[in-house]
Amino acid sequence: MQSVKIGKLLRQLTVLISRNFQLIWNQKLTLGSLILQAPLMVLVIKLVGEPDCFTSNLINIGSRTVLFIVCAMASFMGLLNSYREICKDREIIFREASIGVSLLATVLSKAITLFLVEAVQAGILTAGFVEIIHIPQNHLLLDTNVEIFITIFLLMAASSAMGLLVSASLKSSEAAVLLVLVLIIGQVVFSGVMFSMTGALTAISYIIVCRWGMGALGASTDLNDRLSWLKAGLDSPMYDATVPNLVHSWQMLGLITLVCVAAAWLVLYIGFNRKKG
Repeated sequence: MQSVKIGKLLRQLTVLISRNFQLIWNQKLTLGSLILQAPLMVLVIKLVGEPDCFTSNLINIGSRTVLFIVCAMASFMGLLNSYREICKDREIIFREASIGVSLLATVLSKAITLFLVEAVQAGILTAGFVEIIHIPQNHLLLDTNVEIFITIFLLMAASSAMGLLVSASLKSSEAAVLLVLVLIIGQVVFSGVMFSMTGALTAISYIIVCRWGMGALGASTDLNDRLSWLKAGLDSPMYDATVPNLVHSWQMLGLITLVCVAAAWLVLYIGFNRKKG
């Protein structure tokens, strides 16, 4: 019985993912946005990043700043990719659910479609970043460029999962925009880059994807070694260039992704049952 349910879920998931990609292809505005996002972000890095910020002590704290720019852009892209995905089709999703389409398959199909698109976006953003900025090759766990790609992809995935939760929780795109703006501000304020996190702020920072993205990128690029010469207290344990720190940051991004996707399904499931009741 369980295998039959799993088989049905997988069949629905396959059909829904195919439909999602077809919809993206047919909606030229959406397609254009997805295609142009990463190149535009690379252009931003080109305009504001200093190529030698990791290798020259003459350049203030540009290394930490450029890593934060990458983290913020990846986070914003993930949120913008997903915040409308469920709320804009909410009534359609509920009608399909009433005739047997699994809500879990619907949410997973949205997430997987976004993750596949974001893998390509992360590849473009990573390639542009490492081409423009001279990144020290520490090879902490893998090739440094590969580590950066994994971090950027996980950042996008966690942010888009958060966006799916927002989209499942609200009935209109307009309301979702306001919450997305709050989340974007939160990524900046609670990332640990602009302000030191203490007390309750530290607890909040544990659900901020930019905090874990900065931790992973800081570990891969040995950011603490870059900052220590400034004698300004900017180095932090969150940037420790150790394999456990890097892996822990990746694990936290993965955990945030899983929790948000599961929560999006649960919120949608509760909303459907209320509507049906």
